[in-house]
Amino acid sequence: MHYRRLIPLFITVTLLSQACKNTPQPNAYGEGLTKTTATVDDIDSLIAAMTLEEKMGMIHASSSFTSGGVPRLGIPELIMSDGPHGVRHEHGRDWVPDDTDEDMNTYLPTGIALASTWNRELGYRYGTVLGNEAKARGKHIILGPGLNIIRSPLNGRNFEYLSEDPFLTAQMGTGYIQGVQAQGIATCVKHYVANNQETDRFTIDAIVSERALREIYLPAFKAGVEADAWTFMGAYNLINGQHATHHEYLINEVLKGEYGFGGAVISDWGAVNDTKEALIYGNDIEMGTDLSMLPNPNYDKFYTANAGIKMVNSGEVDETVIDDKVRRILQVMFKTPALGNASGGALNAPEHQEIARKVAEEAVVLLKNENNLLPLSREEIKTLAVIGHNANRKFAERGGSSQVKALYEITVLEGIQKLVGDGVEVVFAEGYQPNEKNQADGALASEAIAVAENAD
Repeated sequence: MHYRRLIPLFITVTLLSQACKNTPQPNAYGEGLTKTTATVDDIDSLIAAMTLEEKMGMIHASSSFTSGGVPRLGIPELIMSDGPHGVRHEHGRDWVPDDTDEDMNTYLPTGIALASTWNRELGYRYGTVLGNEAKARGKHIILGPGLNIIRSPLNGRNFEYLSEDPFLTAQMGTGYIQGVQAQGIATCVKHYVANNQETDRFTIDAIVSERALREIYLPAFKAGVEADAWTFMGAYNLINGQHATHHEYLINEVLKGEYGFGGAVISDWGAVNDTKEALIYGNDIEMGTDLSMLPNPNYDKFYTANAGIKMVNSGEVDETVIDDKVRRILQVMFKTPALGNASGGALNAPEHQEIARKVAEEAVVLLKNENNLLPLSREEIKTLAVIGHNANRKFAERGGSSQVKALYEITVLEGIQKLVGDGVEVVFAEGYQPNEKNQADGALASEAIAVAENAD
């Protein structure tokens, strides 16, 4: 039977009849309706066919990077993946990286590099690469872009974000979002909002005035809504005394109310802290609470799992609140390969590598050229000093949620050596090593000074 020819009415009737049975049924709905044919009534009929337990199963994680589905009704899990500049390596259903080479992807320049191009079109093309490779990997949501404003130079994740300027961040973020979603993959705009430092990020309370929110921190996120981002991620931090990932004012009133965001809000991993607040203050999918339970996660113990069911059954939270969350999730599913039409995708395609290179080229910023030192002349230079730990360091597999298993990665030192060729001797000195005590290594510093003094 060709399910795609089935009319919505027949599918709805089929689902309602399935709801009365306890045996698994074929995936009629998943194959019968697509992102172009699913209507509000279709989704509402599907919600009506669910039990409360099935609804609640959809609003929290079912593994490290999936949220629950409803197998009885042919609804699959929603599959998510880091990261903002390349699809993260595979974890399977736990937090242990899979031992495979099938998850090597294009390693795109980071967010701050993308913004340094000031090129909206490149932002879009960057997004198409990320979306296309996420699709090839079987993902439904890519957890990016990061639209937090760069405020402190000490923030360890500044490289993931776009800039310190709300307008530039909004402009480049828009292209990124539209490029990814043109591939049928949802973006997840993060971290909403005022997540501007990593130190004490789980507990810090950002006290922010309304004016600062409106002028600095919110504009890029508002642009994300206007770009039709399909999901948002709530941040770890508190804002003015309430957790950002279930914040009555910033999520319910501003994001979903004033801005009209119709998609799903996903918590950052482990950011949910309260059952009732998570249910009534706008969070739609709770993720990562299992991190505190490892190595034996119990998804029934998530804040919005059994505890949420009890709260609804007691009348403390109305079931229509849960229906709204499920509706938002299903809307995302119909736009993505979860329940919609999206096929194809490729990893490390030549055109993907070319776009990554183009972004890297346009991202280069010359901050200072004292006495017109640059460009250097091969005829005049015989010895070239390259100094600094990062010159010989690879970054793709570092950085937690921004990890990418790159097909290849060229360090700064390797690039310089290849560029100058055999006619110039390149001498490297590490100069320093990262350390928690913030103390310089005298021997490394002395070596770097000597290398510099002896170079042309």
